[in-house]
Amino acid sequence: MPVLKRFLLSLAFVFSFFSGFSQVKKENAFTKKYSPRALQQDVSVIRDVVLAMHPALGIYKSREFYRTYYDSVKSSFNDSLTERDFRLRLKLAIDQLHCGHTEVLYSVKYYLASNKLKFNYSPYFFVPVQNKVYLLASLNKKADTLIKRGEEIVSINGIPTDSMLRYSKRFITTDGYNVTGKDHYIKYGFNTYYLSIFGRPDTFTVEYKRKDSIRKAVYPAFKAKSLPSIPLTLRDDSLYKVYKKARMKYRFLDEDKKTLVLKIESFSRKKFGNGYRKIFKMLKENNSENLVIDLRNNGGGSLENSYRLLSYLLDSSRTQTLKTGIRAYPYRQYTKGNILFKLMRFGFQLIAKKKTINDTDNYIYTIKPLKKNHYNKKVFVLINGGSFSASCLVAAYLKYQNRAIFVGEETSGAAEGCNAGITPYYKLPNTRIRLRMPAFRVINDVCPAVTGHGIMPDYPVQYGIKDFLMRKDLEMEKVKELIR
Repeated sequence: MPVLKRFLLSLAFVFSFFSGFSQVKKENAFTKKYSPRALQQDVSVIRDVVLAMHPALGIYKSREFYRTYYDSVKSSFNDSLTERDFRLRLKLAIDQLHCGHTEVLYSVKYYLASNKLKFNYSPYFFVPVQNKVYLLASLNKKADTLIKRGEEIVSINGIPTDSMLRYSKRFITTDGYNVTGKDHYIKYGFNTYYLSIFGRPDTFTVEYKRKDSIRKAVYPAFKAKSLPSIPLTLRDDSLYKVYKKARMKYRFLDEDKKTLVLKIESFSRKKFGNGYRKIFKMLKENNSENLVIDLRNNGGGSLENSYRLLSYLLDSSRTQTLKTGIRAYPYRQYTKGNILFKLMRFGFQLIAKKKTINDTDNYIYTIKPLKKNHYNKKVFVLINGGSFSASCLVAAYLKYQNRAIFVGEETSGAAEGCNAGITPYYKLPNTRIRLRMPAFRVINDVCPAVTGHGIMPDYPVQYGIKDFLMRKDLEMEKVKELIR
């Protein structure tokens, strides 16, 4: 009897062990739920960090507004949520800061788990244009005539596409009250956004327009780790000379070399000085009459790089101010990299004039025109909703100094400046979600008034679905017309 008892006890232990192991295994990064108390603690960290350091306070809304607002957000979490659902709600809360550099990212654990899995995707690739959704391409290798390219999509799985667009754009944060940036990013990311927000079904039911009738298509999803790339941008031009590390390329539009196009993909931190020297030397040697700077889809980058470009173009010295109200990162138990912040403050102090006002340190940097190979002829700048951060900085100084003609659409970065400089990540204590938090306010001194909007084009350009299908370059076509 004692042997049987010991055997039964051992069996019960083994069963309970594997039962517990099974439950732990099932509660993965996607299904694990966090209690209301844990979620509220994480929101408390966001509130405290925002109030302690975020440069947007007082720009578009007052400090007291954010104190009250994040207290109400905290109290709204009364149910347990998964990390995904919690992050989506946090993104809506962060949007109130009107800062494109502030972001809420999944935990590292969640990302690692995602990278191991395959997800359902639609084999049809949709593109939003002017608040409507169209079929751009099919990922099926065989010819697929179910839905034709360019046909308008009315609904996906019973949800009207215009409602999908409105809701999805709420999760995209831009500077100020800008909407072109939201339109731009949803255009390039719609096929991921709507699935992430509205679910990933095994079967898609799509309503679409064909002539005057509404038709329905039903087709299965396909599984993949990521959505295959479908080109939305312009075709590669083999005539461009590429500076890879500098992330820029150039070409002359004509045999006489009177018009040069300089496309800056981002303001890199490498080799940009050599690139600019060669390009502006060429402009002088060829007596080029027109310079076209393409800042479309340029998400920003190095301040030093953008200052260098402006030094070849501005006719007189202009200042830019970077300010911060902190001397070290607050709540350092949740973040790292404080030494980098202090080094950056020290570096600014070496190259800029420091002025402290009411415990806020202002670093005033002077952008001085270069004498050698300075370019003082006609400049055209191409911009769109993907022009952000440092590219908007360059656009603002050229715009408000009447130094260029702008073609395209409003930038997603605000004309008056942004919150950036350096952006540490705060890791929330329970969900381990990461909060990207800027430490400096970057002020474009040429635009001291708060506009809440980006740089406006002198010649607006708007694409239709036919332009996308034909992969036209309407901005460049307009510049050529203006030059002629």
